[in-house]
Amino acid sequence: MKNENIASAKNPVPALVDMIRPRQAGAVSLKSGINRTGRISFASDAYRGHRFRVRLYRFMADSIPLINSVIWTWSRLAAAPGRFQFFRNEKAVDDMQARTILDDLFRRLARSNFGHGGSEADLLPPFFQSLFLDGSIAGRMSLREDLGGVDYFKFFDLARTEIRLSKAGEVIAAVSNEAGERTYSGDDIFYYAFNADLADCQGRSILTAVPFVSFVEQQLVDDMQRSMHNAGYHRLHVKIAPPEKRESESDESYMTRANNYFDDTVSMIKNIEPEDNPVTWQDVAIEYIGPRTQGGSKTTSWYINHRAMVEEVCSGTNLAPFLLGYSYNATTNWAQFKYDLVMRQVATVQNAAVTFLNWLANIELALRGFDLEARWEFSNDFSVLAGEQAEVKSREAERVIDLFKAGLIDKDTASRAAARLV
Repeated sequence: MKNENIASAKNPVPALVDMIRPRQAGAVSLKSGINRTGRISFASDAYRGHRFRVRLYRFMADSIPLINSVIWTWSRLAAAPGRFQFFRNEKAVDDMQARTILDDLFRRLARSNFGHGGSEADLLPPFFQSLFLDGSIAGRMSLREDLGGVDYFKFFDLARTEIRLSKAGEVIAAVSNEAGERTYSGDDIFYYAFNADLADCQGRSILTAVPFVSFVEQQLVDDMQRSMHNAGYHRLHVKIAPPEKRESESDESYMTRANNYFDDTVSMIKNIEPEDNPVTWQDVAIEYIGPRTQGGSKTTSWYINHRAMVEEVCSGTNLAPFLLGYSYNATTNWAQFKYDLVMRQVATVQNAAVTFLNWLANIELALRGFDLEARWEFSNDFSVLAGEQAEVKSREAERVIDLFKAGLIDKDTASRAAARLV
């Protein structure tokens, strides 16, 4: 090609090589055609307001498997089996009639909230799910017209409810619906804020610390999907050199001939079958490109990056990766330590459900005329740890016997200590 066809700084005329197919926008850029208009975007300025955060966390739990697993695991760990114990003057008693009344109460409560009969066990998983996901739990109790017991209890939708505190500390629930806003207050309101601080009575979701990290993790997964989809199969990289301009050939004729040659080559590559082989002049170079590059496979780097994001989300929700099904070669002792740590946290969170169940049960029993107190007790024992727990209790029993034989405790004290181990 002659020098007069090349653009210069003094006379910036487009060169002929800039006017053939590869320089035209979209000539060789083949898009996958995937519509990505529904991708999540993160804007910190819009991340305001309790109701907005509740809707955001619910969307994350419904859409992101890792977040869904976090809420599922925490809710089911906290919703351990349990039962009511009855006390009269701080002495344990067994009253089958009171137990039957409470069974009937929670069967009605399950029906009024879920549309089917159930028990306390049916209320606990949704209770803890709302506590962990929304950051609080709120609802209103209604008594029977004759004050003969609890009629029903309905949970508030916290995506439509704002909790306010009066100067006297009374809880006011402002519920919004299509008809406007209605406020509820009084002793029939139950409210429990999870992880609340002095500046906000709304409570804090367990997902408070992870939206941005989760956004990055989802971007990484999306980028990984597009990259692996594009590089999942070996492809042909075709390089076409522009032909030489002939003598006495006009610029228009040269452009037409070069573009036709380019179009013919592109058409051949597009229509080539798996069993066909391309045949070209030497000015066409064909190379293989695929998932491997000079530095080796990119799979490992994707794995490490995604693992880092998963660990960040787990750290923000106070769970270990192995509790969500991610195995990163944790030792048995380390896994046991993390499990014990989580179960200690579960025991503190369960106080919310204990308060709620005791509140309902004791109101029902008082209205029915029972002179006793009901206390819900969780059982966090698991069969997988039965051997270790039995060994610990055996050592404690031997210690009680040794103290009794040494005369350091009397028989009654030893009996009470042994009874606690049974």
